[in-house]
Amino acid sequence: MASQNKEGYVTHKGYVNVSDTVIYVFGFVLMAVGTLIGIAAIKMTSQAVMAAGLGLLWIGILLVWFSGVIGNKVIPEGFASQKQK
Repeated sequence: MASQNKEGYVTHKGYVNVSDTVIYVFGFVLMAVGTLIGIAAIKMTSQAVMAAGLGLLWIGILLVWFSGVIGNKVIPEGFASQKQK
């Protein structure tokens, strides 16, 4: 899945063809939205809205944790396993 560039970097191709940083930031945005929905659900005393907020929160957490697997990233030489010629 990884390919070698001319500069000595290895490009890890993720499941989505965007940078892992974009996935990371999007995960934090989902975490913030989920938290705000949870705060609104406390004031509304609604279990369904709270469940939706918690769902968004956990989707955001999982996106942040696995952003390197989901998105593309460039790995400097020495951090990736290389075949010896």
